Amino acid sequence: MATSMRGLTQFIADIRACRVKELEEKRINKEMANIRRQFKDPQLSSYQRKKYVAKLIFVYILGYKVDVGHFEAANLVTSNKYTEKQIGYLAMTLMLHEHSELLLMVVNSIKKDLEENNEYNNCLALHAIANVGSNEMAESLGPSVHRLLISPTSPEFVKKKAALTLLRLYRKYPEVLPVGEWAQRIVSIMDDDNLGV
Repeated sequence: MATSMRGLTQFIADIRACRVKELEEKRINKEMANIRRQFKDPQLSSYQRKKYVAKLIFVYILGYKVDVGHFEAANLVTSNKYTEKQIGYLAMTLMLHEHSELLLMVVNSIKKDLEENNEYNNCLALHAIANVGSNEMAESLGPSVHRLLISPTSPEFVKKKAALTLLRLYRKYPEVLPVGEWAQRIVSIMDDDNLGV
């Protein structure tokens, strides 16, 4: 992350400086109250939203319950800036479960990222699908993942991630993916010059 997120850096330093659990909880509760208040501000910039969602990710990783910021993370996924999109995808994959209704809202954004000619956005979307892929995601995004896998214009590392994502979806929801129709094309990938694919 950029070193310019001083608020995040200071928050992490404050948490690490806490010697006892009670002080840590007090500092986290204070910050969570601040984040809730900031998210209610209609003038909140995308940079600030990214910073507060990053703080929520840190709090979640520490093992605390995070019941706010999920919608803001979904908004970051739709951003055009890579750093915001990255934080949004990270928050989504960590804090949301596969049956979350919020995931249904971001399926179109994920599909857009899969269909872009931008391998970095492709990879962010593939990671999200592989980590929290729900039945609905498998149904609506499976063909797009398959298209990335067999496309001659996809870079090798995108093809590899697409193959792993498709494997994950197949293991979770084998009845959803039309493997019979795709088998011939997928088997032909094994002849690829790059052994990583």
